[in-house]
Amino acid sequence: MNLTGDSMNKLSFEEISPRVEQAVRREIDAGYFPGAVIMAGRPREFQFHEAFGAARVQPHNVPMRRDAVFDIASVTKVVATATAVGICVDRGLIDLDAPACRYLPRLAAAKPQPPTVRQLGTHISGFNNSKFDHLEGDAMIEAMLAAPVQWEPGTHYEYSCLNFILLGLIVEEVSRQPFDLFCEEHIFRPLGMSDTHFGPLEDSPRIVGTEQPIAGEISDGQARAARRPVGNAGLFSTATDLARFCEMMLGRGSLGQIKVLSKTVHEELTRPSTPRGLPLRGIGWDCQPADDVSHRPRLLSEAAYGHGGWTGQSLWIDTERDLYIIILTNRTHPTIFQEQMDTETRRARARIADTIIG
Repeated sequence: MNLTGDSMNKLSFEEISPRVEQAVRREIDAGYFPGAVIMAGRPREFQFHEAFGAARVQPHNVPMRRDAVFDIASVTKVVATATAVGICVDRGLIDLDAPACRYLPRLAAAKPQPPTVRQLGTHISGFNNSKFDHLEGDAMIEAMLAAPVQWEPGTHYEYSCLNFILLGLIVEEVSRQPFDLFCEEHIFRPLGMSDTHFGPLEDSPRIVGTEQPIAGEISDGQARAARRPVGNAGLFSTATDLARFCEMMLGRGSLGQIKVLSKTVHEELTRPSTPRGLPLRGIGWDCQPADDVSHRPRLLSEAAYGHGGWTGQSLWIDTERDLYIIILTNRTHPTIFQEQMDTETRRARARIADTIIG
């Protein structure tokens, strides 16, 4: 049965469940992750939501549950940071094409010229992906602010967590609020994302394991070393909460009567805005084709945008199909795979999503 087009609306949970379960079990049996929570749907229509396998296998087995709380790693960049930047744009607090040093004056030392806010958001700022987690707290932040660019902004693409830590700092500067409180007040609480919080979290049976010795500790080294919520990683969430976020994005910034972003800014965030010849990126959002993104489902339309997370997460939103797909796994638990296996775990998520789509 084909799930594409209007036919997808007519499928019940019972019809799709066996096929998805078989696909997920195959990837778990291959050793790509101990467990997963899968959620897919259209606003107020088709919805699939199920848990598979184990949330933890060490020090003892904990079954996965549908309301499991995941460290969503770099999915933080779009759910929290890009959205927060968009809200500030709507309020006239941020100009995407202004130099970032307008809001963070200490960036002015970056040579040959400081990047714009948009260039930070599309990973063409000139900063490389060097890590700063040999430092902690304010010392780490100060080192990041002093980091020089490696390429002329706008001429080279390199995915860099630094870009989104700086964007989170910009949100704090213009809003005069801590980053986590801004996101809670303007994104999570209005959307009813009651299980979405920045870590570390207190351990509980709902929290999914990563490579960290204690569940609820932040996986990302820089987000952990910052000792404060930052914009690149460190957010914890559930499939249900992320589905509400996705429905807002499919609603072009609104979920019912709840307006998070204007339609204009929503489009600005999600449309590719990198120069010709560089990877297609929105503000945070990855718009590249499946040949260039191993965890992107091949059956999505060209209009789809999404993001992945190091701990094993994929979130894709397809405006042409009016569809979202959320694949949450614990691929780094109990230990981090080698590079070749990491690539296969990403492809596994794409294969599961494609089973849902068609």
